[in-house]
Amino acid sequence: MPWLNRLAQQCRECIDNGGGAIEIRALVNQSLSDQTVLPDQQEIDRIVYRSHDLLFVSLAQPAFGNTPIHSHGIWCVIGVAKGEEDNAFFTRANGSLSQINRITLCAGDSIALEPNVIHKIRNPRGEQSQVLHIYGGDLLSASRSMWSPHTGEESPFNQAQFEVWCEELTASAAASQRSASLW
Repeated sequence: MPWLNRLAQQCRECIDNGGGAIEIRALVNQSLSDQTVLPDQQEIDRIVYRSHDLLFVSLAQPAFGNTPIHSHGIWCVIGVAKGEEDNAFFTRANGSLSQINRITLCAGDSIALEPNVIHKIRNPRGEQSQVLHIYGGDLLSASRSMWSPHTGEESPFNQAQFEVWCEELTASAAASQRSASLW
């Protein structure tokens, strides 16, 4: 979509001029408020822009989509173009993780996350959401962690395993939603 490419160019210029998460969030907010045509994609992740200091991904979060808990190790700006995204935030406490906050972002909302944030995301709705994730570095090569949804054990991030867990968590959430709607 042309507006995503324009936003990516604005983000690139912002980074080149010394900007960071706060300035990128302002660009995302403005872009989301200006849009009349929203991204409509079928693939889960569409990389809009990638360099060593900036990664812009448009995510098609499936209905009831869920991720395991993970970290980024770099700042991130999340902006919701369509639908919703719930974020649960965690802190390390006594050798394990403890949830400290939860927020729901609706279409037009955004948030800037610090590099040390540990979180998980989910789409609470029965329809696909479109979300922009912009990172202050190349997340695809960053050193980061993920936590097993089965054991809570921390491990180095592994994309293939992460995707398997996302599929498991999403299927479980969808099945729970179907069960809840039955009489």
